[in-house]
Amino acid sequence: MIKSKYFWTGAILLACIPLLVMDVPKHYIDWHREVRDEMSYIAQNTYHYSSKQKIQILDEIKFNNKILRAKMYTKVIAGFLLVCFAAYALLRYRKEQKKSSWKAFAICIVLIAGSIAFKLFLWTSFSGNQKIILLNLSPADTTLTNIYNSNFKGKVVYVDFWGTTCAPCLEEFTHFTKPLQAKYQNNKDIAWLYIGGGTKLIWKQQLQKFDLEGSHIFLGANAYRELFTRSVKGSKDSVVAMPRYLIMDKHGKIVDTEAPPPSESDAISAELDKYLAVN
Repeated sequence: MIKSKYFWTGAILLACIPLLVMDVPKHYIDWHREVRDEMSYIAQNTYHYSSKQKIQILDEIKFNNKILRAKMYTKVIAGFLLVCFAAYALLRYRKEQKKSSWKAFAICIVLIAGSIAFKLFLWTSFSGNQKIILLNLSPADTTLTNIYNSNFKGKVVYVDFWGTTCAPCLEEFTHFTKPLQAKYQNNKDIAWLYIGGGTKLIWKQQLQKFDLEGSHIFLGANAYRELFTRSVKGSKDSVVAMPRYLIMDKHGKIVDTEAPPPSESDAISAELDKYLAVN
């Protein structure tokens, strides 16, 4: 066993670097999506939001810009400093030993690999909580009606078909989903069902990031398309499009295949209230 304090200081500092640096590309992607892409989306879709909503969104974009840039710069600088301190400690160890050590090199590699594995585990380990429920479908759950009967009997369900790279979907989550849910937080007769497609790793991260309270299902491309098509069958537009909102009444019947999004707060509240009032 290597007993040098310089070696272990340097090795541990090296192992800490991935815990910081691996977040930098993620923060950059978040910045690209939440600042650059969102500004572009708002500029191209000015008709969709009221003046008050646009001001709210732009204020939040400015705030996100500051936070994400601060995170990126802080972790890059911290990573650089860790590299410098680790290099200094390992050079002191090298001077102590006066010869190279394969054992020391191997220990550093193992610690770094363990650090990377731990970081990946943190990214992928989310399995839901009391407010964010990840549903596992049974072979029989091939329609919304079956899913409703298994999980939501007696409730009005607001169904959201969305995708992990869908800008309008994320726009709704960022600014409008939480206020809509807050309006009905004391109503036990309503449930929120989010059916996601895209990349499962990103899906889990976005559930945590947006704190999407409700029940969640992730589907592969084919299963997503099949469930979507069955759910909107008979509507004027059955092409798979994200986001798409549906309402199911207290009997599990799909009563609206083109429900308003959360951003149309008055319209969607009126629809939900209508079906909540029916026994």
